[in-house]
Amino acid sequence: MSNTVLATRAATAAPESLLRDLAAELAEGELKLPSFPDVAQRVQQALEDPRTTPAQVARVIGIDAALAARILRLSNSAFLNPSGKPITELTQAVNRLGHQLVRCSAVSFALQQMQISKKDDALRAPLKDLWRKGTLVASIAYVLARETKTGNPDEALVAGLMHNIGILYITVCAHERGQPLPPLDGVGGAVEEWHPRISSAILAHWKFAPAIVAAVAKQHVAADPAARSDRLSDVLAAATALVPCVFYRALLDETVTAVAPFRRLGLDAAGCQALMAATAQQIKSLHSALSG
Repeated sequence: MSNTVLATRAATAAPESLLRDLAAELAEGELKLPSFPDVAQRVQQALEDPRTTPAQVARVIGIDAALAARILRLSNSAFLNPSGKPITELTQAVNRLGHQLVRCSAVSFALQQMQISKKDDALRAPLKDLWRKGTLVASIAYVLARETKTGNPDEALVAGLMHNIGILYITVCAHERGQPLPPLDGVGGAVEEWHPRISSAILAHWKFAPAIVAAVAKQHVAADPAARSDRLSDVLAAATALVPCVFYRALLDETVTAVAPFRRLGLDAAGCQALMAATAQQIKSLHSALSG
């Protein structure tokens, strides 16, 4: 047997071994979850208090200049501010975005800060790729939920943003344990099987809404034609399937036919083609604003 074949088998076996270890830790409640950055926790606490006013939320955001800039940039994006009238005050921005989008912005900012803090260059490229895919899925999910009226667009956006946090965690764990990084394109097998479960465990630990936790946990199950799926899970599964179609529109007809959630969302190939064409600029604008 050639050295190349042996090396390939070893590289495949190592991630599977890691995932078995992480699965066992998860089953025992021993998964070492990352701590959520303080800035996002402060925003979350402010938003959870029904007595908190937009001005008070704005003051919490204003503690971190970079987060404040992110919130203002998102509120002034072409997608969320089609009038083009500039928003310069954080209180106005909070009113424009609403609680879910403010929280989502704080989460996205915090995750980027977690990635930037990783000093090892070997992790920068894969983490950046994961982040950009999350923001693209979030943008597509938001538009799908809004246009099909089958779910809460803000919840869909948060679910999309968080859908691959488990792969991010697996990638970091693999690096810290000296194992090969799992492939990020066309992930399959053990990674595909386990990352939704790990993602949902992290989101539950961070106290995300139960509907979002459940949708992330069921994102692959929803693709099964026989699955009894909820609308948010269907939107997330469809948005994930549409990512390649953003770059290669010729794949869209086959994707819609092959992925069951499109049918449950009332979308055939022609309808999805029309929706994607009509919202392409909106998806691009929201993706750009979320990516920072």
